[in-house]
Amino acid sequence: MARKPSGLRTAIKVGKAIDRASKNAERDRQRRIKAREREEQASIRRAEQAERARIRAEKQAIKDEVEYAKELYQDRVEERRIIKEEIINEYMR
Repeated sequence: MARKPSGLRTAIKVGKAIDRASKNAERDRQRRIKAREREEQASIRRAEQAERARIRAEKQAIKDEVEYAKELYQDRVEERRIIKEEIINEYMR
């Protein structure tokens, strides 16, 4: 007659399988957490870059406005100089 198994080996196998499944689940959970953290960091970096780009664009727009105003001022100064010369020439004739 064969000996009747006590079920201890089966219980050990089941326990080891549960441990493996638990470890795998924990590893997967940690991977998901890290992936989410990486995505959040990337999102923050993109937002910061967009903000820096917006600020650069605003600064450039201000510089362009100042440059345009300077050009307009120079044009007015030049027009006044020409008109002044014309008036002086008319008066001197």
